[in-house]
Amino acid sequence: MTNKKLITLTAVAAVLAGLAYISNTSKKVKTPSLVGKPVLTGFDISEVAKVEAGTSDGKKLILEGSDSGWVIKSLFGYPADITKIRQNMLALKDLKIGHVAAGKKLEKTALVDLQSAAGKSLATLRLGDKHMRQPAGEMDQFGGGGGFPDGRYVSAAGADTVFLVKETLEAFDGDPKSWADTQIVSLPAADITDIELVNNGQTAKLTKKDNAWTIDGLTEKEEFDTSKSYGVESALSSLNFSTVADPALTDDKIGIATGAVYTVTLKNGEHYTAKLGSPAEAGADRYFKISGSFTPDGTNATENAALAKKIETFNAKAGKWTYVIPAYSAENMAKSRADLVKPKEEPKKEEQKESTGADAPRP
Repeated sequence: MTNKKLITLTAVAAVLAGLAYISNTSKKVKTPSLVGKPVLTGFDISEVAKVEAGTSDGKKLILEGSDSGWVIKSLFGYPADITKIRQNMLALKDLKIGHVAAGKKLEKTALVDLQSAAGKSLATLRLGDKHMRQPAGEMDQFGGGGGFPDGRYVSAAGADTVFLVKETLEAFDGDPKSWADTQIVSLPAADITDIELVNNGQTAKLTKKDNAWTIDGLTEKEEFDTSKSYGVESALSSLNFSTVADPALTDDKIGIATGAVYTVTLKNGEHYTAKLGSPAEAGADRYFKISGSFTPDGTNATENAALAKKIETFNAKAGKWTYVIPAYSAENMAKSRADLVKPKEEPKKEEQKESTGADAPRP
């Protein structure tokens, strides 16, 4: 082969290599990355009127919106927290692809379906297992456990491609309580002036005097156990439910009709009466009902009207439901007089001598 032919072949090879590089580069440029793109497209949050989420283990979550607000159909129609509705709808709308999980198959999926008021499916998402971040550094050195969720594998319905997103979307895992405001009542303990506890046919009345609690009917050998006052007065300070009971259950069926009764009076004339029932089927947690009333304590008509409206609103929301509350919360409302009274401590000998002047010299 002559030098001239060799040079020509070399030049042709260089040109072909350059064309191949340009072709590959062009393909890369023309194929945009999916990272950062929305997982769900083409739906308007304002059109969503129903959310259904079903999991592989049989849990079913159903939320419905109406002119009067959102309710949790799978929790007997209990009101949903509108803040949580907005947050979770925005989480789906803003869901971005963080990574394309090539070859990944979703297992134990939960299907989330967003529907319009007419029942039309607006968007559907399949949720797979959560991505777990393994502990590193000091967490790993000191036994940080099996990691924590920092994302989730998902795919749009009808598509085989699986994506990893940074959101865990736990609210869609079937627990209806994730969509509710679980706080039943929150009363400032400092505003309570009287407490009445009825348990097993006995009544104990507590009264606050000079910011200190006392109990009615103390004998000379009894005194109020002040160590119990905090738990009793703060029983309704921040009470949350474990779940909502079936409205079809009667008071007799769940022990409310004959259970302990706990009533508090606030300095502004508000009264709240809580009734405790028997343990729920799930364990030691107790059935619970509460209602409010108001006795005007002043002549300010505007304030009285506002307080009366407050009680009306409270009864319309919390007063119409039967809840299940944690056993430790119920315990503070089911005290008897014997739990709150202790034998009066006898003064020590030194104190007796000082009070009687036993060691003083005789005149």
